[in-house]
Amino acid sequence: MISLLAKKIAARRCRRGELPDSVCRYVKGFSGPSDLARPLGEVRFVVFDTETTGFDIAKDSVISVGAIALSGFRINVQDSFEVLIRRDSVGESEAVTTHGLLRKDLDEGREEQEAVEAFLEYIGNSVLVAQHADFDVAMINRILQKKYGFELLNQVVDTASLAKRLEKGPYYNLAHKSGEYRLDVLLERYNIRLYDRHTAAGDSFLTAQLFQMLLMKAGYAGIRSLRDLLLK
Repeated sequence: MISLLAKKIAARRCRRGELPDSVCRYVKGFSGPSDLARPLGEVRFVVFDTETTGFDIAKDSVISVGAIALSGFRINVQDSFEVLIRRDSVGESEAVTTHGLLRKDLDEGREEQEAVEAFLEYIGNSVLVAQHADFDVAMINRILQKKYGFELLNQVVDTASLAKRLEKGPYYNLAHKSGEYRLDVLLERYNIRLYDRHTAAGDSFLTAQLFQMLLMKAGYAGIRSLRDLLLK
């Protein structure tokens, strides 16, 4: 659920003129109540992925963000987003090596504040979707807290949790085999061809294909509104 306190804090800071106009436009998108009764076909979902210098939320940094939108159950490749974030130091971590990003790529990236403001403009009040979403949301929230004193206001769907729910029914929170809901494993299970893995744009597109399959499965399970989908 969207934090009412976070909304109030962000709105108050906008009224005081403490936040950039682009950020306040994002905040304004949440000024009304959420329409949880909306059919899923009328919802704009934004599937996103962050690539980072490592996996420690407290210490590591976001180096790229990729996102792509679904509406009417269709992936819209023209409605997509990608940004590299300039970093003075990324070290030689395994994570950076995996992404295939070179030092010169990050040198040409955008400043962190500019990048996150562009991301907020892109997502608006859409429902966010990510694989193991807690990590990606936490990485973006760390930037937002540091720069603006609030966190993401969007509703969030985690594809791993949704897959468990659809496959295991009401007992989806019970233990499962290690690795059973990793992205690679889910892509193979749903016959989605691996392509451009371990880049923000590539992983967001792969996750969007997975989410599209899960939405179809959700429909057969009677999950037809945003409220149904967000039910924990």
